[in-house]
Amino acid sequence: MKNLFEKSRTLALGLSLSAGAVIALAACSQQPATETETPAATSSAAPAPAEMDAMATSATGERSATAQGVISAIDAEGGKITIEHEPIASLEWPAMTMGFAASPALIDQAKVGDRVEFDLVVTGGAGEVKAIRPQ
Repeated sequence: MKNLFEKSRTLALGLSLSAGAVIALAACSQQPATETETPAATSSAAPAPAEMDAMATSATGERSATAQGVISAIDAEGGKITIEHEPIASLEWPAMTMGFAASPALIDQAKVGDRVEFDLVVTGGAGEVKAIRPQ
């Protein structure tokens, strides 16, 4: 009987630890919304995912814009250029850091840290850089 009691106690302790671990992992996966500074001349917080969804759902059809920013990352294999861009009034976008699709030719001419003016086309919420001009 004592052996059965010890086994059930061990099982209960194991379940408690497992439940605690699940709760801790769930809490760790949630990121608090904080304002971060960007190396660009103006500092602004990146929009929350809900704000990005609102931007994407408000966009209809294809729109084009010209903007300024600083290239912060290049993913040649993924075909993306990440730009810390200033507000884009014509798209009603605040200043933020975004990854944009780009052709291999544009990726080849881009350099991290370059301040650029760029042309982009937005379809839905996805943008593609069509031209880059160093400033």
